[in-house]
Amino acid sequence: MKYYNKLILLFIMIFILITMSIGCTGSNPIIPEVNLNPSTNPDNSTVNYVKVSAASSIIKVNQSLQLTVKGYNSEDEWVILDKSKIKLWDWSALGCPACFEGFIDLSPKSGSLTTTFSSGKVGTFYIVAYYQMNILPIILK
Repeated sequence: MKYYNKLILLFIMIFILITMSIGCTGSNPIIPEVNLNPSTNPDNSTVNYVKVSAASSIIKVNQSLQLTVKGYNSEDEWVILDKSKIKLWDWSALGCPACFEGFIDLSPKSGSLTTTFSSGKVGTFYIVAYYQMNILPIILK
């Protein structure tokens, strides 16, 4: 019986050490050099929508987070984006966006498939990328 108790205690200690080592990395969630575009376009290469993603959804105050944008066609296939068509990276905050003016850093703000976000205040933020697509004219008769 004593052997069984020692084995359980050893297992619990190993589990706690592993959990602590995984949870306490302390590194900034920066996406390493990743190919942000597929190597080839699918047959339907028209961008239907874009998605912004991050390595983490939670960061600390004054910590940086790299965000990326990827484009998809109407069949949800990944398509090549032209970074010059990223016209604006922008942010909004839950509650009072004006309360965060001067505390937010988003760089670069255009022309890149990635941007870096940081905040000097605690809050819930929404980050968007505006991608210029070809707009078809509407002809009224």
